[in-house]
Amino acid sequence: MILVPFALFLLLFRTEKIDAPRTIPKESGSIVVAGAGKPERWTAEWTMEPAVESGRPAVHFTEAGRGQYSGFTGQVSWKVDSLWAADGALQPLRSEKTVRDANGRIIDTERKTFNPAKGSVRFERQREGQSESKQFSVPADTLAPEGIAGILRFLPFDHLHSESVHFFTNEPHLYEMKVELRGRERVKTPSGEYECYKIELVPQLGALNVFHALLPKAYFWFTVAPPHFWVRYEGPENGPGTPHIDMELKTYQPKQ
Repeated sequence: MILVPFALFLLLFRTEKIDAPRTIPKESGSIVVAGAGKPERWTAEWTMEPAVESGRPAVHFTEAGRGQYSGFTGQVSWKVDSLWAADGALQPLRSEKTVRDANGRIIDTERKTFNPAKGSVRFERQREGQSESKQFSVPADTLAPEGIAGILRFLPFDHLHSESVHFFTNEPHLYEMKVELRGRERVKTPSGEYECYKIELVPQLGALNVFHALLPKAYFWFTVAPPHFWVRYEGPENGPGTPHIDMELKTYQPKQ
């Protein structure tokens, strides 16, 4: 599941790559997002399924959403398609996001193309007639927002404490982050009530870490019971300065 926009964004876990599971789950579901003390902002449906890329195991994510989203005026809709390698380790390969206005006109497209062998990523964006294309060098442990909730479920929760990783966002920018386990909580969402692991995403700012307390908090909740699927996110919608949101799992459907 893509979900979690910034959510997606600042998180991470160690300077090692996340191990791919033996079997990639095939699942679908939906999410609902509300602002702090406000009514529903947007909703989305997601899918996660095994795939094959160049003859090697992979995992494919989709998201289709609609509503009010930071960075755009009025109601918008969007589709996200992303692919991660799942051959020993989970690594992003490519993603594409298309945003349309209420009349169906395309107003924004974003693409990321990763080359794990070369340690690079190509970021491309077209918005309101303006084009942007940049290439970045990225470490082997780099993660990306698209599909991140479906990837983080494979963290080693039973012995996770505080680990570092890199995260390539949609700004675009490469961050060093820490993911820190904050214990277990009982969480109730529209899809049900779950015992969950709570994780905080902590950006590493070097000498500026003294200002960490001033940054917005970002948390993820994953079920304690296997397969550890994502159920809730609380934090910035799409990075610093964007609305604080509560994102929850509305429906969840595992498939055979």
